[in-house]
Amino acid sequence: MQGYDLEAAVPYIAAKMRKEGIKAQAEELNSFIRRAILADFAFMQENEVLTEDGLMGVGEYDEDDAFESILDMLCGEEEDDAVIDRVAQWLDAYMTAQAAFMEECGLVE
Repeated sequence: MQGYDLEAAVPYIAAKMRKEGIKAQAEELNSFIRRAILADFAFMQENEVLTEDGLMGVGEYDEDDAFESILDMLCGEEEDDAVIDRVAQWLDAYMTAQAAFMEECGLVE
């Protein structure tokens, strides 16, 4: 996404997620956030919310569809319900924090 600063996003999102009660080592949380951002952008491109060049596309961002798609991308072939539940909890906190970051940066209305 043009105008999106990944290096500013990661610590911002991590701080917000911690305020939501997510507890993890910094390295693990930062890795999760980076993977979630990449999956989020992939979802946006697949659904024409973003163009391949990172510009705003014609599609609408549906949060429920995004959550399910990103969760699938992050969990892959995982079958352990406890792991999937943890990823879902983190993803929920990520999505709230990501929306706040993008709004603060003027990337969404």
